[in-house]
Amino acid sequence: MSDDSHSNSAVNAAATTKIQHANLQDLPSANRLYRGGIRPGEPSRTSVQAQEMLEKIPPSQRAGVDGKSAASNAEKYLDGKHASHIEPHSKGGSNNPNNIKWENAKDNIARGDKTMTWQEKMRLDAKWQFDNLRGAVKAGFQAAPLGAAVGAVTAAPFSLLTNAMRVVRGEISAQEATTATLKDTVMGGAVGGATAFATTTVAAAFPPIAIALTTVAPALAVVGAAGMVIEFFKILEDHKQKVRTYYESLTQQELARLQEIENELIYEHQKNLDFLAEMKTINQEIINRPLAPGIEGAMERLRESIAIAQSLGLTSADSKLLPDSQMPYLPPHS
Repeated sequence: MSDDSHSNSAVNAAATTKIQHANLQDLPSANRLYRGGIRPGEPSRTSVQAQEMLEKIPPSQRAGVDGKSAASNAEKYLDGKHASHIEPHSKGGSNNPNNIKWENAKDNIARGDKTMTWQEKMRLDAKWQFDNLRGAVKAGFQAAPLGAAVGAVTAAPFSLLTNAMRVVRGEISAQEATTATLKDTVMGGAVGGATAFATTTVAAAFPPIAIALTTVAPALAVVGAAGMVIEFFKILEDHKQKVRTYYESLTQQELARLQEIENELIYEHQKNLDFLAEMKTINQEIINRPLAPGIEGAMERLRESIAIAQSLGLTSADSKLLPDSQMPYLPPHS
């Protein structure tokens, strides 16, 4: 799987990530935000203060893929909780959100009209952080399957195209191409799932990130689509270049082979020329031998000729006068 495929899978997975945090208008029953912790007869909080009460819920616990799911998650979090005063009413504590923390009802009731200790405040702050992390991780796991599907769908066609080209070039077999495509698809799914998990987790825990992600989602979709188009043409160009390189290498091999053949022919031709020159010299020696008179001179010349033929590697297959043949019988001279 190429770096381009990794990037495209990640970008497309991020582009499909959707996180929205609940607003006042999203909650069917926002009365608790206006009246939570306020005694009957006292004035309700303003809309701004009610929004502050909502924001006291850990961001990931009031996050969802849309306003409806975000509101549902917020109401689930508030179920069984009281708007607890840090400084109780009996000691002059106000109903301002700055003096309120969401707390389990039983803990608030058990404290009564006592001032919240610093240990209790630290415990609630730590629980707030833990609840935010827990909700963010949960949202990430919920988003991961869709991100994995997007990543796999993004990677699969390009891996299939790449490996099909490799089969055409003879680099791998069809079975190897199938295995490689499956591996790349799984890897694309892993990248997409990991990206969706990470972006959703961060966006759920930090509302500004969610807003930024929602804002840039259309741009990410365009970047992802453009990246896929670029990757497609890069695969084709890579195939074209490798085919060109392959045939150029074949041409160079053929030229080298032809040069070797030519060198061999030149070598053999030179050997023949040297042999002919040597034969010419020997022929001249044979022709220029002194002629002895009579039968004895002729026989001597014949023996010399046989010796010369044998020195040249000639056998009885070349002449019946050579070894394995009989010398002609001549009767005594009278």
